[in-house]
Amino acid sequence: MSYEQIAEMYGVTKGAVYWQLRDSGQTKKRPDHKRYLPWTVKAEHAHARPAMMLRLLSRQESGDTTIPDVKARMLAKWLGEVRKADVVVCYDRSMPPNPASPNTGGFYYSKRRPEDDAKSLIRFNPKESEATQAGGASKALDSPTTGQ
Repeated sequence: MSYEQIAEMYGVTKGAVYWQLRDSGQTKKRPDHKRYLPWTVKAEHAHARPAMMLRLLSRQESGDTTIPDVKARMLAKWLGEVRKADVVVCYDRSMPPNPASPNTGGFYYSKRRPEDDAKSLIRFNPKESEATQAGGASKALDSPTTGQ
């Protein structure tokens, strides 16, 4: 029976059904990808290539053995491209489409800076992220095309 069917049966929302099941331990634990996706991502940006690759990396590093070989190869290729280009992944909710996210925008690549952690694949500034989410002016850290 689906959450929607249960909700209809009891006159509640699907969310209420989920919360009851979750609180009683009846749901699967959702993976936490915050290490690589610390941003609150708009729904239309959730399937951008950088987001998908960062979730795959998170799954791989957490020991997930169910990643299909084709996706593992895609991830390895993407990681090689990112390292070779010497860039990090950044996110700005108001970023227009660009080479990193050509259909929806949001994610973009930025040239690695001296202050970036040498091992990190992302650049995350919580203060800028909060301002953008609160409707403040978006400040693109770098040009998404050139990384300058």
